[in-house]
Amino acid sequence: MYPDTYEYNPFYPKSEDFKVIRKDENSGFGVISYRAFKKGQLVAIMNGERITDIRQHSLQIEPGLHLYDTHFAGYFLHSCAPNVHLDMQNMRITAVRDIEPGDYILMDYAQTEDVLYKQFPCSCGAANCRGWITGRKQAIDESDPLYQQFALTQVAAI
Repeated sequence: MYPDTYEYNPFYPKSEDFKVIRKDENSGFGVISYRAFKKGQLVAIMNGERITDIRQHSLQIEPGLHLYDTHFAGYFLHSCAPNVHLDMQNMRITAVRDIEPGDYILMDYAQTEDVLYKQFPCSCGAANCRGWITGRKQAIDESDPLYQQFALTQVAAI
């Protein structure tokens, strides 16, 4: 899945194991697994360009340093109940629960990001869903029209 310009690593994701596909209009693109992984198993090693700015499809390595991966990990979908953990220091992706063939690879964006490229309403459907997704150190932007619409739907649901 990674270009040949990257140094070879046998633990990089392979196209026979994963595919980036468009899930739907709401979620956009995601990574689907074609194979099973057991809880605790290494899913893959990730790679990408190291950058200093926050972009869509970038993952925070540390404050001020991000991994821009437009081939694999940058397309993981968000879930408040993820099935993978990202070790950004060692670039390892590990299953935190069993993953079956046909499952999307799901991460909690607040696990790696202090501040998101863009806040958004969550549609993961998990029992512990937070509803509105921000980075772990980021306040909700209540002036965001999308948030205002989201807040109105929450009030209407009560």
